[in-house]
Amino acid sequence: MPAAMPLRTPVPVGAPADSSAHAATQDAGGANTEEDIPSSFPAFGVSGAGTSVAGPSFQGTSTVSNNEVLARMLSRMDVFDTRLNSMESMIADRFQLIKIMHGSLDSRLDTLQGHYQGLSTQLQTLIQLLQPPPPPPPEA
Repeated sequence: MPAAMPLRTPVPVGAPADSSAHAATQDAGGANTEEDIPSSFPAFGVSGAGTSVAGPSFQGTSTVSNNEVLARMLSRMDVFDTRLNSMESMIADRFQLIKIMHGSLDSRLDTLQGHYQGLSTQLQTLIQLLQPPPPPPPEA
């Protein structure tokens, strides 16, 4: 496990850097003795309610260990996976319902088409019966 980093005062993103703190990190030769990490950067944070928030973040050593961060990430991944599986199941159920409805509609359409063909045949017969009879042949 990596060694704990020393605590630093959190610096809001966009705040002017404290020159005395920066000067203290340089040795006599002017070399920066800390890692070359910017003093502030925009990031995603976590609110106290446990929800992700976008916005200013503070740089500095967190009181949350890597194991705690990993545990939180895994917990959120489990929640996400559960929700995703739930949505997938709901979509599959609805798709199955649509297939059932489609089959039912096909059956009803077949029934209606059969009724239409029967009515069409009856109407053609009725029209033929209503035709006037042909005139009698002329008498010679």
